[in-house]
Amino acid sequence: MSTNKDVISLTPKQMLDGTAHYLIPMYQRNFAWGNDEIEQLITDIIDAQINSRTLDGHKNYYLGTLVVFKRPEPSSKHKVFEVIDGQQRFTTLSLLIIYLKNYFASNDNDYDMSWYEAQNIEFESRPKSTQTLNLLLNDNLENYQHFDQDGLNPAIINGYKSIEKVMKDKFDSANPSENQHHKISIQDFCHYLFTYVQISRVPVPDETDLNHYFEVMNNRGEQLEKHEIIKARLLSVVEKADSSEIDVADKQPLKALIHDVWEACANMNKYVQYGFSTTLRTELFSNNLSVLKPKDFNALLDIYKNYDEQNNTQASKSQPPSLYDILADGFTSPPNPNDTADKGDDDGISETYYSLVNFSSFLLHTLRIMINIQSSNQKDIALDDKQLLTQFETYILAPSVSKMSQNVVTEDKITPLSQVKTFIYALLKSKFIFDHFIIKRNMQDNKGQWTLNKLTKGEDKKNSYYKNSFENDNNDLVMLQSAFHVSTPTTNYKHWLNAVLYYAYQHYQYNDIGLDSTAYLSHIEAIARAFMLRRYLTDEPDDYHHIIYQTPDFNQISFTNTDASLTPNHLRTQIKQYLRYNNIRNIFVFNYLDYLLWKDEERPEFTFTARSSIEHFYPQNKRDDKLFINDKNVEDTLLHSFGNLCLISHSLNSRVSNDMPDVKVKYFLESKQIDSLKLSRMIKCISGQEATWDKTMIAQHEEQMLEIMMKGLNLMSEGA
Repeated sequence: MSTNKDVISLTPKQMLDGTAHYLIPMYQRNFAWGNDEIEQLITDIIDAQINSRTLDGHKNYYLGTLVVFKRPEPSSKHKVFEVIDGQQRFTTLSLLIIYLKNYFASNDNDYDMSWYEAQNIEFESRPKSTQTLNLLLNDNLENYQHFDQDGLNPAIINGYKSIEKVMKDKFDSANPSENQHHKISIQDFCHYLFTYVQISRVPVPDETDLNHYFEVMNNRGEQLEKHEIIKARLLSVVEKADSSEIDVADKQPLKALIHDVWEACANMNKYVQYGFSTTLRTELFSNNLSVLKPKDFNALLDIYKNYDEQNNTQASKSQPPSLYDILADGFTSPPNPNDTADKGDDDGISETYYSLVNFSSFLLHTLRIMINIQSSNQKDIALDDKQLLTQFETYILAPSVSKMSQNVVTEDKITPLSQVKTFIYALLKSKFIFDHFIIKRNMQDNKGQWTLNKLTKGEDKKNSYYKNSFENDNNDLVMLQSAFHVSTPTTNYKHWLNAVLYYAYQHYQYNDIGLDSTAYLSHIEAIARAFMLRRYLTDEPDDYHHIIYQTPDFNQISFTNTDASLTPNHLRTQIKQYLRYNNIRNIFVFNYLDYLLWKDEERPEFTFTARSSIEHFYPQNKRDDKLFINDKNVEDTLLHSFGNLCLISHSLNSRVSNDMPDVKVKYFLESKQIDSLKLSRMIKCISGQEATWDKTMIAQHEEQMLEIMMKGLNLMSEGA
């Protein structure tokens, strides 16, 4: 049977230097990557290289997995691997290396590519594909094409041409690109590619049914996820730990703990309690399922050790090896709690909700919180899932790289094993908090309403159900969190979520209350003010990490970076400039105002939806414009002032963009599409009135909106 000794991370140079040969079997589809996939691959590597300059000492970039079967070839001088999954990326890398070798040779460049003498990839029963690669490597393609076009694989030729085009676009000085602004040469690119880019070569067991395995992987349509690789690496840390770090008897329950917590948290649309067996649920989350009982990792492990003892016979049952087993140094998978859980206890509603982020993004949120607690809030961690493996390598698997030697909270020495333990507890706690105190969409409701619910059990302790997370302030919390979410739908920029999770993580009370709703709402409102005043309404925006982790008192945030001598009216004048068209940094300024209007109007029925088009209520491109004919292009024209702007959806923008206000109002009212409360106020100004939307009305509306915003920001206007 294959062991994990053969599971290694290789650079493209190590994989293609001829020490091993790779066979693409006949059951694999032909090479099919086009320009989009190839450009994305090269761009991702360049982005990783640029980002590595800002990382704290760690540069490796994980590109993917290559799942292989080691063929018995006694007559061969080389190891021969049959490629089961990952051949598209692998073939593209081969073409990229061939291009680079030809490029340096044709440009009389002395960059050393002598290690790549012959291509080590062969296509079983597809001689055209193998022949095409050979001709490309020998730079003899054009001559051969002239004589025998039928002897070539056009898909591979097109792939090579795509690489040629992308590389010229990226590195040709006549066509400057983003990486040229970062002063990356093609030689720099090669050095990073051959030194720091990593591919995991994963062998399957000897007795694997390859046709069935390939069918499963092919139906799945994707490689191993990055978070699956991380899980295996965490398990490997436990397996490799010596007796000075962990008792041998504790390894099995610890591995079971890691496995179970990871799988329970991985389904972001399912409350974490449902990921455990019924016995473990009550041990971990109390009889009513609404309290996280273990307060630290040791308490969590004790629960698992007791559970492992009680279920020793089940844990000892032999199971066929999985890909996780191979990745985890021969680790035998512990029993999956999902196999023994009482499915009926889910009540058929366990996946009622849709999460704001995917699991990879959530792992980064958890890691960011954990590391900042350990380091006194000094370590910024990007929320970009392209850096997922790099960040875990830096802070968990090789913490010395991040220059973290001691946990400032516990004063304990930091090791990979200690980091794994700390992270697994942080993951469970963060997911529990996320499920109970962060909004989700209710997918049972056709309208997809935002909800803030916790999972609990009835008095009979039999049936579980969802209820509002808080008796008070629940609606306010739903509104403010949804205002944040629709302002930054991209997961890489959900800094508000990280800020909220960090607060909830630090203030969770381990009882039926969990969080004090008044304090929780007050803090999120303070986060909103901080983002407004220190990111969106200033000439010197602060970075999000500094705001979230290094703000000593959010109640004093209002006057940070503000000249204390300025009167509120002077501040109002400044804020007006940041709210002008083309000066607006983030659409949260509109959604925050809508939240304040919602509270000011005694909480009418309203739902935040995805709106990203900033619309001029009085159109900026009206052909027969008379209102702004003389000052349309003046710097301070009211046409571009906040009083004439509203936030609507893209579809609505394309429908009404050039219409006059009265026409827009008629359409909005007839279609019942009023996307924001600010827009509703604008409509009321002229709906059923003799008045028209003119400069006076624009100025009045702006003053009204600024008055409400200033109060929300704790910048009261004079005389208020």
